[in-house]
Order: sequence, then C-alpha cells, then structure tokens
Amino acid sequence: MALDRNYTLYNQDGTIVETGMRDFQWETILMARITQLEISDIWMLVDRYNTLTSEQQAELTTYRQALRDITDYLDEEEDMDGANNAADNFPNAPSWMS
Repeated sequence: MALDRNYTLYNQDGTIVETGMRDFQWETILMARITQLEISDIWMLVDRYNTLTSEQQAELTTYRQALRDITDYLDEEEDMDGANNAADNFPNAPSWMS
C-alpha cells in the first residue's frame, strides 16, 4: 500500500480539471503504518509464520521493519517535508500478502 501523493480531478464528462501532488500530515502516515502492521500481524502468528517459505519470512520481516522505520523521516526535515518523504517512501507489502 504505497501512499500516492499524485492526484487528478475530473469533470463529470471525464475531462481533467486539475492534477497535482497532495501533502501528507504525520497523522496520516502513522495511521497507515498502524493499519499495515495490524494487517500483517496475522502472519506473525507461529502457525501462520511456519507455513511461509524462508523467502516470504524474510520479506515479511523486512516489510514490517520498514514500516517501523518510516518515522526516521520525522527527524529528517520539517514536519510537512518529512511526512511527504515518508509517503513517497512508504513500503509496499509483499505481493503474496494481497
């Protein structure tokens, strides 16, 4: 679930009215992180985790660590820039999870 900052607004007839990039707030980034950690929690249960291949286990561990590390952008720059950088670098779940 990448956080897409690009947007397009359309008229009722389907013509494009406006395109641009939205700004994210840290609350949105953190709520997305919590949601993704909760979704992936089921795979951390021993009986589910043991059904994964070693490659899937590594992908899951890397993904969950990337979600936890997203707050590294908090100290990197000002609030808005840091949140936007976090959105631009928000990790994608392994394809087998969807």
